[in-house]
Amino acid sequence: MEDDFKITAQELPGAIESILFISGDPVSVDKLSEILNCSKNAVTEALKHLTDRYAGNPWSGLEIRRTEDSYAIMTRPSQKKVLDRMFGPRQSPPLSQASYETLAVIAYNQPCTRAQVELVRGVSSDSIISRLLDRGWIEEAGNLDAPGRPSLFKTSKKFLTEFGIESVRDLPPLELMSYQTIRDMENSLKEATAGEDKQISIDSLMKPEAEENKEGEKDDGNA
Repeated sequence: MEDDFKITAQELPGAIESILFISGDPVSVDKLSEILNCSKNAVTEALKHLTDRYAGNPWSGLEIRRTEDSYAIMTRPSQKKVLDRMFGPRQSPPLSQASYETLAVIAYNQPCTRAQVELVRGVSSDSIISRLLDRGWIEEAGNLDAPGRPSLFKTSKKFLTEFGIESVRDLPPLELMSYQTIRDMENSLKEATAGEDKQISIDSLMKPEAEENKEGEKDDGNA
């Protein structure tokens, strides 16, 4: 049956805004195109204008955030203190150093199996992978075509969203990343922003290290 639904270019941003608002979860460009019966190019262009409009409004408590090919309307991190007063502060239980090590191994080698993670770490990681699955930072990504067909794991969209990364391609080079940096990310972010709540960004945490390296190079040159 032919879909005769039509929407004008002027109506498109408002329609996308409504869908993102009611969804709560990220919605892909493909899905928006299907719902609105228009081209992906038209959806992408409308999303750009909508994102810029939110970003350009300093009084808005909302923002549109992109994760891979999906978009979501979210509250700005600066509103955390207000929302804590409404819902009460919610703290996730801290993860261990080993958990962050496992997360880093998966992030830089995805998709990978438990056995491959354990090969890198040298110890069993079953319980840690289960905790990361519960946290929603990793997810199953099918099975490896090998005897026993072991499960493959990759980082999730929640991981990208909470760490402020649009895509796994935006992860910093491996030689610049240490497990300790990942483990201390949340605390370091708060210290770097003088206690302000901002979106977590791996790149922002790497800048101080890069600046220190530059200073070291200058000192060596002056010696």
